Amino acid sequence: MNIINLVRICFFQMGFGIMLGFVQDILNRVMIKELHLPATIALGLISLKELMAIFGVKVWAGNLSDRFSILGYRRTPYILLGLVSCVASFVLSPSVAYEVKMSGNTFPEIFSVALTDIGLWKLCFIFLIFGFGLQVATTAYYALIADHVAEEHIGKIAGASWTLMVLTAIISNWTIGSYLKVFTPERLTQVAETCGLIALAMGLFAILGVERRNEAAGTGKEKHSITFAQSIRLLSSSPRTLQFALYIFISIFALFANEVVMDPFGAEVFGMPVSVTTKLFKPTMGGTQLIFMLLTGFLLSRIGFKRGAYFGNVFGAIGFGLVIAAGFTLNLTLLRVALVVTGVGLGAASVSNISMMMNMTAGRSGIYMGLWGTAQSLAIFLGHSGAGVIRDVVFSLTGNHMYAYTGIFVLEIIAFTASSLVLPHISKEAFEAESSSKISEFAEGSRSA
Repeated sequence: MNIINLVRICFFQMGFGIMLGFVQDILNRVMIKELHLPATIALGLISLKELMAIFGVKVWAGNLSDRFSILGYRRTPYILLGLVSCVASFVLSPSVAYEVKMSGNTFPEIFSVALTDIGLWKLCFIFLIFGFGLQVATTAYYALIADHVAEEHIGKIAGASWTLMVLTAIISNWTIGSYLKVFTPERLTQVAETCGLIALAMGLFAILGVERRNEAAGTGKEKHSITFAQSIRLLSSSPRTLQFALYIFISIFALFANEVVMDPFGAEVFGMPVSVTTKLFKPTMGGTQLIFMLLTGFLLSRIGFKRGAYFGNVFGAIGFGLVIAAGFTLNLTLLRVALVVTGVGLGAASVSNISMMMNMTAGRSGIYMGLWGTAQSLAIFLGHSGAGVIRDVVFSLTGNHMYAYTGIFVLEIIAFTASSLVLPHISKEAFEAESSSKISEFAEGSRSA
């Protein structure tokens, strides 16, 4: 890629930053606090976007884009399909959320009502379509980067694109928070429509024209492609592949389980309104995360992926410990310090791990990005939905919101620690040797058949 296209492709994440920031911070908080949906239901709905990857959409999309081009393009059509699906479902999400009519105080009552709530089923469908688009688009996008960006520059591209995504989420949330000081359902819907159009425009600008028609992948980046069934066998029969998938699962759980609970945490523990939570958590923690994503991305070629990830894990664990202390003391100053420390950890660890994922492809970027992305989505799904369950169960037992959120934050600290313990055992060289051997087995089996 030339420098112009490298810059353009970094902008792709900005549109998703706007949409994910709205869904995970604002709409999430509105469903829990304003619409009084149980956190189990609200966070379960948001986590549905990851369920499509668990059902194999990422592996399917990555493998399909490896094997089949459309009108001469391998990655672009899949990226565009995902982008349009995301935007269309995103625009509809707030108005459909207001159709959900939940009631009940106990889990049996809640789920009995949920089974017959038409609005809830419609919202489930909306989030599944959003998830389908998200998984297809991001898998093809990361594969496009892995295809054409040299290894020494992957960290820079990952750092820049994720920095722009977080920066966009911060700016959009800040702007939306100001607009929603006068909060109405109509205003919330207007925000979604405007954000959806902006996200679509950004995605089209970033992607169209980057990939050349009938273009082969970069030198040494394309090798024998395999079928979907073989890709599943590859994961299940390769210890090094499973090991890295496990590492990605633990790391991503640590990084993302918190992102749907911070605004509700501020609302229920500190009593903050919508306009305050949107201007505190994302700008403070996200702003620090943004700085360290960019800084780490440009230093990865010197310090290495593992050191960057370990540094992030340590700060992440310390940061969530401070968040717990701030919650129990209701100390806003300590909370701001905790958000900064946590942001340092999230920034360093996220870029290091995403860069490591794009580097661990053994020349088969589509299929391996699909596999790593599936582990990532499973972690986010369990993190988001599990956070809702923990919050509701602990609160129902104790009647204390802080105890409920402490359970979530402690689990994150454990995940950061476990990730650091697995990290030293990851070896790119051993993984590539195993991958080459397994792919050769599949190729020989196909020829003999």
